[in-house]
Amino acid sequence: MTEPTCEILLFQVGPRVFASVVHDAVRIGSVREVPAATLVVDSALGLPFERLRGIVVAVDGGERTFVVDRVLGVRSLPEADVAPLPAFAAACLSSGAVTGFVLVDDAPVLLVDLPTLVRERSGATPDQRAA
Repeated sequence: MTEPTCEILLFQVGPRVFASVVHDAVRIGSVREVPAATLVVDSALGLPFERLRGIVVAVDGGERTFVVDRVLGVRSLPEADVAPLPAFAAACLSSGAVTGFVLVDDAPVLLVDLPTLVRERSGATPDQRAA
């Protein structure tokens, strides 16, 4: 019997590596021809160094491109290696986009909800998001 797995997307912003569930990404590509108004460059994860790659995220009926330094790839991990963020840690963070962590090669990597991260950066209030 096989163990349940979770597909995660690993990406780099500045000096740090993060993870998200694969389904958060619509597609990945260059940001050169993306309208500046749809780019999300600065976020709770920091600023990318190179600003050449983007993860397209579906939010509120449209698409926004979250700018990253590198997309490192997709990994299939056992669900046992995915953990929610401890309540104390969640209370200390300014962003609700960090939802937990995953163990990648025995190292913890923060798990990020990309649609939430993009919504936070766009400045939408919870009422505007529900509309």
